[in-house]
Amino acid sequence: MNEQYRPQKIETQVQQHWKDNDSFKCEEDLQKEKFYCLSMFPYPSGRLHMGHVRNYTIGDVVSRYQRMQGKNVLQPMGWDAFGLPAENAAMKNNVAPAKWTYENIDYMRNQLELMGFGYDWNRELATCHPEYYR
Repeated sequence: MNEQYRPQKIETQVQQHWKDNDSFKCEEDLQKEKFYCLSMFPYPSGRLHMGHVRNYTIGDVVSRYQRMQGKNVLQPMGWDAFGLPAENAAMKNNVAPAKWTYENIDYMRNQLELMGFGYDWNRELATCHPEYYR
């Protein structure tokens, strides 16, 4: 074991391993008890802040604990992107709402991925997609 913790190296390697192995993908498994952990979906009207980090860390800790207990854990992530907060932010920044919203979703997803949270990104949704509300 190394005496120095080098997060830039270790975090990148571990997160790539998780991504390559779909470590947090939830598939039906009748042999395991189910556990569903849903944290609030953020408004993609800006950037994540420490309040988001606190909230999502709590959900991630609970989900990881339940995985260690042998449960089949579904921890999805999505974006509360339909409505006034995103539109008001777009107007304030003089950008079309759809462009603003989708760019922020991409940016915020990257922020969450860098934090190493165990989301099943295969189940990501955004409430601004027509497929969501059909």
